[in-house]
Amino acid sequence: MTTDNTVAAPASSPMPLVYVRNVHKSFGHLEVLKGIDMEVASGEVVTILGPSGSGKSTFLRCLNQLEPIDKGFIMIDGEQAGYKLQDGRLVKLRAGEVRRQRRKIGMVFQQFNLYSNKTALENIIEAPVTVHGETREEAVAYAMELLKKVGLDDRADSFPRQLSGGQQQRVAIARALAIKPKLILFDEPTSALDPELVGEVLETMRDLATQGLTMIVVTHEIGFARDAADRVIFMDGGVVVEEGKPEDVLLNPQQARTRQFLNRFIRA
Repeated sequence: MTTDNTVAAPASSPMPLVYVRNVHKSFGHLEVLKGIDMEVASGEVVTILGPSGSGKSTFLRCLNQLEPIDKGFIMIDGEQAGYKLQDGRLVKLRAGEVRRQRRKIGMVFQQFNLYSNKTALENIIEAPVTVHGETREEAVAYAMELLKKVGLDDRADSFPRQLSGGQQQRVAIARALAIKPKLILFDEPTSALDPELVGEVLETMRDLATQGLTMIVVTHEIGFARDAADRVIFMDGGVVVEEGKPEDVLLNPQQARTRQFLNRFIRA
């Protein structure tokens, strides 16, 4: 049961799009998140770095309510995730209300998660039509715009098996954008790709970063963090160890654990 989930008003003004305080998450006896505090402003691109097992992906899943938190609270676009204030107390949202909140968030996973029996176009329009109630004509028109944006407008009728891994991930990015989210989450979007395909996905993400989208990106791609992020966060052991501008965290880290992690990439 979630405890200690009362909301304290953020000190910053205006309220950031993402406002997280003291978030804890355990799986059985394993505590994965140990009190995460984070703010992300509208239009900001934030990358989260850290070793495997540091809690990065779990944190994203908590933001999108794919995993319930055990303690603390998360606010997205002024609403507390999973709760509402009713008669002066916080009550858990029903499943339909949770789905409504999640419509504000797009997510791109490591493994693409495309429907194998649907074309690229059909994958993209699925949520807008079946969940958001758009007409098929509206959804198709916007999906074609998105496919053009990710450089795949000529592959609208292709099935996932007919696309390379990089192309599938770009379709997945278009699908996440199709719901017109306030926030888009990327969970190591290039980790399942062959090295020669990584560049095309990162280029698509760099283009998105210049368009004012609010993005939280879990990645091991140090170059992307350096070039595209407004802020870099380093996590380890379920806590935020260090955060700041890319040039500060990546070139002049203050914490020994951050330096140790980054040195692996420098030696590589």
